[in-house]
Amino acid sequence: MIKNTIKTSAIFSVVILTLTISSYPDIARATKVTPPLTKCFIRVDNSHISKSIKRVRGFEAVKVNASSKCNQDMSNISLTVEIIKKGFLRDHLVERQTLVIPGVVDANFRVENKKTWRRCKTSKYSSYYGVAYAQGIVNGKTLKTRRVLSSETVSLPCGT
Repeated sequence: MIKNTIKTSAIFSVVILTLTISSYPDIARATKVTPPLTKCFIRVDNSHISKSIKRVRGFEAVKVNASSKCNQDMSNISLTVEIIKKGFLRDHLVERQTLVIPGVVDANFRVENKKTWRRCKTSKYSSYYGVAYAQGIVNGKTLKTRRVLSSETVSLPCGT
């Protein structure tokens, strides 16, 4: 009987405390989520063997393309693309290229980084995926995107 009374009192105390805390406007305001300043989207293509590098330069290379588009004017944009090779114990960075665009870029303009590639040394199959992220200034504030991965890890006849 005493145990039930103690349990009931403890539960009642927790309920009262929770209701009291939730009624304070400052605490309720702190839980609101603020929307992002911009709607920026990064698209990362899957890794592939580049036909244009084979045609123009005469050798095979693994390549990853990415693009970024934002709904507000931005300045000093950098779009970084990485090629990552799957490893046995850990993945390895194969190549990283950053496209930098100084000055103002108009809203909804698509920024494309198509210069990230690495020459194949052998025709041994390896698995690759792409990663991209961007940074720019909007309304005087430097904003960074999260790292975006390509949708698939692709096995290619390209040993780097």
